[in-house]
Amino acid sequence: MWNFSKTENHPRRAWQRTRTSAYWIAGTIVFLICLRLALPFVLKDYVNHQLDKSHDYSGKIGGVTVHLWRGAYQIHGIDIFKTDGKVPTPLFSASNMDLSLQWSELFHGALVSKISMLAPRLNFVSGPTKEQSQSGEENNWGQILESLVPFQINSLEVTNGEIHFQNPYSKPPVNIYFDGVSALATNFTNSRRVADKLPAGIIAQGKTLGGGGVDFQMHMNPTAKAPTFELTGQLTNVNLVALNDFLRAYGKFDVAHGNFALFTSFAAKDESYDGYCKVFFKDLKVFKWEKENKKDALEIFWQAIVGTLTTAFKNQPKDQLATKIPISGSFQKTDVHIWPMVATLLQNAFIHALVPKMDQPVTVEQVEKKESQK
Repeated sequence: MWNFSKTENHPRRAWQRTRTSAYWIAGTIVFLICLRLALPFVLKDYVNHQLDKSHDYSGKIGGVTVHLWRGAYQIHGIDIFKTDGKVPTPLFSASNMDLSLQWSELFHGALVSKISMLAPRLNFVSGPTKEQSQSGEENNWGQILESLVPFQINSLEVTNGEIHFQNPYSKPPVNIYFDGVSALATNFTNSRRVADKLPAGIIAQGKTLGGGGVDFQMHMNPTAKAPTFELTGQLTNVNLVALNDFLRAYGKFDVAHGNFALFTSFAAKDESYDGYCKVFFKDLKVFKWEKENKKDALEIFWQAIVGTLTTAFKNQPKDQLATKIPISGSFQKTDVHIWPMVATLLQNAFIHALVPKMDQPVTVEQVEKKESQK
């Protein structure tokens, strides 16, 4: 007698297995969809929690957008305020932050992150008390930033940034700033294992109050125990009239007209550094007589001294006041060389003018050589 029970049950078991697999697939898909929909809210709560870890500052974001296809998420409307509420402006704000996996480094065998910031703004505030001041130095912001991404940060990009220094309590109130700042920092983790002594780099450009231009470059070794870097920077064509509030508040004088420029180069290694600053004032006129009836006698006296000195030390053919200031030392002790500065000032005034451009950049090798000769 034939037994057909096994052959009859075989299609049924196959259908049950297929149906079970379909349920698992459908359930997985539903779960992933729910997870994807919930992910922005989960990330928003997580970011707000990380920003609130500080005792001195608290942070808040507007929302999060997730881009799974490129391993990234975006933070919208971020603000970080001082918690005591006595400084009305946020320490940091940005319209958008993009945190992503740096795909280009995968080809070099590295899992690292990239952060891009759109329209970030830093506000440093000077006030009569600690509660009315804001510098952000109390916190390790690098550590907080690292906590927002799953891998080490290797690259940081800034577009259309601003940096402000404010003193609303001075007379007159001061607000000097850099705007239109673009910056790019690369290879913080040396993900490509570059053999260079200074594998990481930062370049930045921007504009200043008074229409000046800023150009900054730095090469460094972020893994060195002591600060190891080479830095060059220049600040050019700053209209000093736009800085009169700052000059009056901190120097008790103002200018009728004049342009300012600064060129600097520094290098550091093994806790020591060496460098210089070249400072230029062109067409400088201090002391506006038509304003004197609004000032007290002490202010007039101070402006008279400043105006006399700038006139005496100008290089007449080029109508510029300039000096080069050597600066060297260790990170525990700084040595600003006063006499070379005075000698350069006199030389510029009575012998020849300094050239308003960068001199030969200072290198790490020069710092090492100078320290070995001590």
